[in-house]
Amino acid sequence: MAVSTGVAALAIVGLVIGLVVLLVVILLLHNTLKPLLAIKVDVTNALTAPMLKNGVPGTDQLGTTRRLADTVPDLAVRYLAKLGVTANTAPPAGGYTAPPAPRSAAATGGGSWTPPWRQ
Repeated sequence: MAVSTGVAALAIVGLVIGLVVLLVVILLLHNTLKPLLAIKVDVTNALTAPMLKNGVPGTDQLGTTRRLADTVPDLAVRYLAKLGVTANTAPPAGGYTAPPAPRSAAATGGGSWTPPWRQ
C-alpha cells in the first residue's frame, strides 16, 4: 500500500499538532494539580496539628476572665459609692430601638412589594 507524499506530509503535520496539543493539555493539568497538592498538604498539616491533641492554649483561663469581667461593673459602682459619687447604672437613653414592623401587602396597596428605599 503506497502512501503519496501529500498524505504522508499531512500525517506528519497531524502528528506534530497532536503532540503540541498533548503538551498543552499536560501543562494545564499540571498547573491545576499544583494548587490541589498544596491544599492537600495544608489539610494534612491541619489534621495532624498538635493543637488538636493538646487543645488551644489559654482556653482554661477563659472562665476566670469571664468571671472577672462580670464583676467589674459591681466593683466600679461600689468604688464610686465609697468615693461618695453616685453612679448612674441605668442603660443609656437613645440606645437600641427596634425597627418598625413590616407592613402587610394590603397596606402597600396590593400584592406587589416595593423596597423601602423606593417608596
